[in-house]
Order: sequence, then C-alpha cells, then structure tokens
Amino acid sequence: MVSVPRLLLAACLLVGLAVAVPTGFSSLKILPGVREAGMAGTGAASAFGPQAITLNPAAGAGVAGFAAVASYTKWILDTHHQSLFVARNFSALCVGVGVSSFSAGEFEYRVKPTEEPIGTFSPTDFTAYLNLARPIGSIVQAGLTGRYFYSRVYDNDAAGLGIDGGVRVLPVKRLTVGASVVDFGKTMSYVREVFWLPTRGRLGVSYDLVPFEHGRVTLAADGSYFFYSRVQGAAAGLEFAWSEVVALRAGYDFLSQANHLNFGLGLRAGVFRFDYSFSAMNLDLGGAHRVSVGLGR
Repeated sequence: MVSVPRLLLAACLLVGLAVAVPTGFSSLKILPGVREAGMAGTGAASAFGPQAITLNPAAGAGVAGFAAVASYTKWILDTHHQSLFVARNFSALCVGVGVSSFSAGEFEYRVKPTEEPIGTFSPTDFTAYLNLARPIGSIVQAGLTGRYFYSRVYDNDAAGLGIDGGVRVLPVKRLTVGASVVDFGKTMSYVREVFWLPTRGRLGVSYDLVPFEHGRVTLAADGSYFFYSRVQGAAAGLEFAWSEVVALRAGYDFLSQANHLNFGLGLRAGVFRFDYSFSAMNLDLGGAHRVSVGLGR
C-alpha cells in the first residue's frame, strides 16, 4: 500500500490540475503501446500494430495478415496496467479486438476512525475494443472503434459505451498525416457523481528517413487536446531501426505534468517482437516501465 500524500500527488498528475468539468477514467491516459510510449506517446500518424488503434483507429488498416501484442506497464507507486490486442486483415477490411485493465493498488477501508481498517479494496478500470478499419484508395486509411468502459471503486461501479474515429493520409512516399478523436462516450456516474470520459483529439505527422540501405529513422510529432479538461499536449519522438531487427527510440513530451523524457528499445526476430520503454516521472515519483511481446506487424 502507498502513503496518502504520494497517492494524491500521483492522482493529480494523472487527472491533470486544470479541470473545466468533472472527468473520470483517467487510466485511459496510460497508453498500451510500448513502442509509442518510448516515443513520448506520439502515434496518430506513426503507430503500427494492433495496439495502435488506441491512438488512431485508422492504424488498424496497416496491419498485414495477423498480428497480436500483449503488454504490461508498471506505472507509478503500486499501480499497473495490462492489455491484449489482436487484429486480422481480411483484404477489404481489417478487424481488431482488444482489452485493457488498470489497477490503482490497494486501499484501506474504514467507516470511522479506527486503528485497524475493516478491509481493503482495489479500484479497477476495464476497457474493451472492437476496431474496423480499411484503406480508401491508395493514400487514405479510415477506422472506427467501438468501446466498452467499466470502472469499479469498492462496491460502486460505472459502465458505458463509446466510439473512436480516425483517418490517415499518405500524400507522398514515407510521409503520413493522422487525425483522431478517442475516448468519446456518454457521461458515466458513480451513484450520484456524474463524470465525463477524457475525450481527446489528436493530430500527428511522421516521416521516414532512409539514410542508408539497412537503416530507417522515423520522425514523429503529435499535438492533442482534451475537450472537457481543456488540457493541451505536444510531443515529438524518433526511432532508429537497423534492418527492422533492432530499434532505439526516444521522445519528449513538452507539456506533460507527469513526465517529459521517454526512451525505448525494440527487438524483432522473424514475426516475433519484443519492446521495452521507460518514462522518467516528475516530482520524485520514479519511472514507469513497460514491456510487450507480439507477433506480426
């Protein structure tokens, strides 16, 4: 269990300090994509793989054949996040499904001041995804993702449906522009407390440089805006890949209150992939470690 002051500090960083209307389900701000986390969360244009639909539903159209990825995040204090995404390309349409969950750690339960708690409970969030994406012509990709949200705190829960939408455009070779709106859904409530999901708009661009025969450098930048809390985001990342076998990544989040610097490593052997990323957290909260294993592209 964690101390109350540090827990409150972590909660403020996750939710954001400037809130215009009540928002909840803040765990949706923790990205399942380990590659994208190593590039400071950029990915509206550059993310690929079945988990990329969390950044832009149109990314599902880029899956070749069958792909799957499982990830685990040891976030700040004793919180953690895990996910599993699977996608299959059926030529005219790519279908993807996924689940993710977040545990906020263990809390003591009391109804009045006592030396010993009555018990403990662990707040939990759960999200399910169903993605449909396809190319439109040779330079446009579009996608929609249906969402199911569920959250439980002690013996109170909240559930609802939502939808994400996104598009990608490839105007010239190696250049991609992407835009999406994610985490949009109806208002939710715990008993009488009504809150909104952290709906976010993203706009991103990426460009692949090929400095030599077996090397690739991807430059990416994303801007984002939370519609209800009115918080803006801006991040840039890069990835250097050698023969698509070893990849080194770095990114900087310019406006985040939680962290700025991010680093990552990727390894590939045939269809199998392994990714790791580290996010240095501000205010002595340590760092967030992410790992994922997957197959396909």
